[in-house]
Amino acid sequence: MLQNQTYPTTSACVFCPKQVLQMLASIITVLLLADVAGILLESVWAYESRLTRLVVHYFSFNGESNIPAFFSSVLLLVASGLLFLLNRQLRVQAPDQYSRHWFILGCIFLFMAIDESTQIHERVADFVRPRLATDLSGMLHWAWVVPYGMLTLAVVAYFLRFVLRLPQYSRNLIILSGALFVVGALGLEFIEGYLYKRYGLYHLYNRILYCIEEFLEMSGVALFIYALLDMLTKYHTRIVVAPAQKDV
Repeated sequence: MLQNQTYPTTSACVFCPKQVLQMLASIITVLLLADVAGILLESVWAYESRLTRLVVHYFSFNGESNIPAFFSSVLLLVASGLLFLLNRQLRVQAPDQYSRHWFILGCIFLFMAIDESTQIHERVADFVRPRLATDLSGMLHWAWVVPYGMLTLAVVAYFLRFVLRLPQYSRNLIILSGALFVVGALGLEFIEGYLYKRYGLYHLYNRILYCIEEFLEMSGVALFIYALLDMLTKYHTRIVVAPAQKDV
């Protein structure tokens, strides 16, 4: 038999979707300004100093193992967790044939979070590049865009009907966030590859494109997180942390 237990009233931690979006937008703006400062200091003004090296090392949108890369991984991981939570909520409150789609999306975002932090796509590019008949004047230099582009088309085809049946507000947010992310993550990679082959990796043109790319990716995921939180509020989702009840 389970004994009824009451827990003392404690302060609550409440997440308002709009406030979360504003917080994420503020962080993205700060990171964007830091990357722009690095571009100006290093590529425009050629200002050699410790400050320049620190700003570029820790805030470059084209860098790895730095603050923007970490933040991007966290964003994707949070989106993955919210998708799993939404899947669990809908399986209880509104089960239908599309419930599993949220779980599959959660797995996709979990993989993207791991990829963002471990650079799996770079290993894929090393494997695919020598097997391409042409790199289209550098547009396919970042060769991972070929398999990832095909997977993206497959994902869009699989989830299209699912997304179109969502409520209009949620549907529009998810479509917009997905478009922002795909344009940044895939679309600009073709231009970056062309410019890389023509001017090199650290040319000003590429630095600007990398800045735009990461900004679009972060913005897309932040908007997607807002859309998920908004949906969770409509289902009155609550997360309670409590000790396990004991048998008596």
